[in-house]
Amino acid sequence: MRSVNIATLKAKLSEYVRLAKKGERIRILDRRRAVAELSGLQVSDDQRIAHDLLRAGQAEWHGGKPRFRPMKLRKGPANIADAVLEDRG
Repeated sequence: MRSVNIATLKAKLSEYVRLAKKGERIRILDRRRAVAELSGLQVSDDQRIAHDLLRAGQAEWHGGKPRFRPMKLRKGPANIADAVLEDRG
């Protein structure tokens, strides 16, 4: 864990916020005494999945309930065995 004086933190706040966002914890000192700690927010798995769907364009959210876009079906005849093999990767 890094330690930083308040004056240095004020001067380089953006840098320390960036470090905290990456997962590093920073102890804030006032006259060599620890007074606070800076760390990034913990995001739940549900929130991470929702953000991934939004970035991929598979969902929309404008506040309230998110709306999911229906998946496009393949055109033409589809073989079930091919779909299973494709799904398994």
